[in-house]
Amino acid sequence: MGNSFRNQPGPTLYPENKTPVTEDVLEVGLLFAASIIAFSFILIIPGIRGTERLWATVRVFTALFIGCVILVSNFGYCWYCGSICTRTQYKAYISPAGSRQEIEARIGLYIGLRGTNITLREQSCGFEDNYINEKPFPNEEIDYNEQILWADPWGQGRLGFGRYAGRYNREFRALQFRGAPYPILWIAEYFTLDGELIRWGRKFRTAGWYTHILLWTAFATYLIAILLYIFNIQQGAKFTVITGCLMILSVFAYGVIIINDPPLELPFQDAALNRSTSNATTSNATTSNATTTLPSTVLKPSFGWSWWLTLWTGVGTFFLGIFILVLDKFWPSTAAAIFHHSIIEDDLSFFEEDSEEPAPEEYRTAPRIQRGQGGTTRGRTRRGLKPHDTVRPWPEIKAPSEEVIELQEVPTAKEEQAPQ
Repeated sequence: MGNSFRNQPGPTLYPENKTPVTEDVLEVGLLFAASIIAFSFILIIPGIRGTERLWATVRVFTALFIGCVILVSNFGYCWYCGSICTRTQYKAYISPAGSRQEIEARIGLYIGLRGTNITLREQSCGFEDNYINEKPFPNEEIDYNEQILWADPWGQGRLGFGRYAGRYNREFRALQFRGAPYPILWIAEYFTLDGELIRWGRKFRTAGWYTHILLWTAFATYLIAILLYIFNIQQGAKFTVITGCLMILSVFAYGVIIINDPPLELPFQDAALNRSTSNATTSNATTSNATTTLPSTVLKPSFGWSWWLTLWTGVGTFFLGIFILVLDKFWPSTAAAIFHHSIIEDDLSFFEEDSEEPAPEEYRTAPRIQRGQGGTTRGRTRRGLKPHDTVRPWPEIKAPSEEVIELQEVPTAKEEQAPQ
């Protein structure tokens, strides 16, 4: 009964058909969350009046862009990346009929702060004219995307691939048992070595640790800056400058820590064409076979879009904070209009208007408010107080007059009862 209604030797139940990962789910989720906030704000733009509509749009989209860059770069896998199209061996342990079966494919290495992402996708690279129609494995779709992490925990671990080894080494050994393609194992093995001058795994793991700490700190200062802009423009601009400095420091820390001699270069030897030619010598008429090979290709990764995006966004954030500081210092009314604040100027002449009727002498003018005395003057609305409002002076308290009060003696009860 177990062999009924099926052809041998296929199983009755088949496992799930796993497809290659094409996008990072976490990055897509972060971008989707930012898109929801942006779309929600677009819906309420028509309800904002006047020039405030323009400034509100600039504020919201600038803040969303900076925060999105920090988060996406923190979890992205394009800090150091590269790809080549070459001809390489596909499976590590297959050599049918004594010959290697090699494929043409694009191999990519994408290094992030928390691990590596290695891709392998079969495509024609131009080594053979009719490769698409004469594939070595026509019944197999070669499209792999393997993610190997060294984070959580971030420790280097012991040498080898045992239970006390680092996470990257243990995941590499799991790929070997699972039978991952040879190019993926070839690249991942470079990051498991840790000795002599070959310490690429240690360098990139350490760089990822310090960089992700700096980016999380930048995200914290970014949130503080947004809150401070509601109350105090100057303090919010200072935290914006700090956010930009932390982002710039993170990319420079990453670039310095990963420096290694020799640099990371992954060679892939192209397939031998096995073109045998017979050449007869002039004396002995012997025949020699010469094998013609294509030049080898080398995968040389470089800084990716995550590194460059963080760098230029950090530079822009730094100068944005400097610009807001200067604007609030010299043109406070413009800064207040941009951030939708009601302010009290340091100089009351800002509010002076021509008036023919002088203020009564028995009144005094409202006192001038200065910086550093009694709190800040930016970003707070003083309702009910106008610049020419007058305040009655406190009434003078007179000292009591020095009058001598004569006290009369009051007879006691015994004296009243005594006979006269």
